[in-house]
Amino acid sequence: MIPSRFVFTCLAVLFMTATTSNTNLYCEAFSFPFADGLKNRAKAVLIEKVESGASNDAIFQAVREVEKFSILGGANLQNPLLPGNWLMVWTTSDSIAGKTRPKLFQTNTPPEQLLDVVNGRAVNAEMVLGIRNAVRADISPMTNNKVKVQFREFSVGPISFKPEGDRFKGELSVSYLDEDMRISRGDKGNAFVLLRESTQRKVADRIWRGWKKSW
Repeated sequence: MIPSRFVFTCLAVLFMTATTSNTNLYCEAFSFPFADGLKNRAKAVLIEKVESGASNDAIFQAVREVEKFSILGGANLQNPLLPGNWLMVWTTSDSIAGKTRPKLFQTNTPPEQLLDVVNGRAVNAEMVLGIRNAVRADISPMTNNKVKVQFREFSVGPISFKPEGDRFKGELSVSYLDEDMRISRGDKGNAFVLLRESTQRKVADRIWRGWKKSW
């Protein structure tokens, strides 16, 4: 295993090289072959730990290892890789994952999250017993990598509910982002690992099934 301090030092050197060269960080930072190798190895370790049902502590440590590569850029709201539909394959939140529900009411496929930063909207959705449950929210930038989330509508199949006022709200930040993986953090301390739906659906389904076996 490569020591974390060595990895961080190498990333710092690459970061300084990129900024000195006026590199467009969020699009070009991943073009260093050495950094790519370390990054892909860290991502593979994270995926393996989730799919094998490792402890939350072990998975969280793997999450932090991947997040270190954000020093090269990419984890920001302006990144064109951010919009789209994402599949959540792991989270620290038992309630969001559905662990606290009876097995019959747990989703068999990864929950989805649609992000549209330009138009300020997000939709979280899941399928349970053939019924689509969803939460629609408005999002607005707070920092270069964080949005404010205001939940506007909750629905279970055709039945929907729109809460009054601003009682249901939160924050969501991007702590790692590339072509096929996103890691986000919530304002309540939760972490989320998501894969891009358009290219990683089969992989995400497999990882979700593996993780669910450990519940």
